[in-house]
Amino acid sequence: MANELKYGDKIHLQNGYNGWKGGYLDTNGHSTDSGGKYAVSTAESPTRGEGTDTWEILLLTGKAVGSPVISGDVIQLRNLYGGDGGYLDTNGHATVPSGTPAPSTTSPRPRTRTARPALVQAAGASPPRPPHPPTRTSVPAT
Repeated sequence: MANELKYGDKIHLQNGYNGWKGGYLDTNGHSTDSGGKYAVSTAESPTRGEGTDTWEILLLTGKAVGSPVISGDVIQLRNLYGGDGGYLDTNGHATVPSGTPAPSTTSPRPRTRTARPALVQAAGASPPRPPHPPTRTSVPAT
């Protein structure tokens, strides 16, 4: 399938904010946080700098390179700036009032402290739920 996402694919990630005007995930400048490699933000163009906005899909499971990525897979993303822009991670704190960790890239893969694999989820799909214990049904004795 031409539209099938596969392990090893090199992709651009576009932010869907405000009608897909949120920009493309991009490395930009060195991270100022301990353990960080490059800062991560969005850029207006998918070609701002050579490799800064290109991410390779890496597998964390037993699937082979070239295998399709499916909803529910856990992956890591490696930036291709300079041949190795690091692995997408969170590090430090955002400077905006969102309260979420600041994105950055790190090297080497994975950081034992805070390695952040991503969960692939199909657009419009509900977030995965933790597994529930089996439901027990009682039948009245006759």
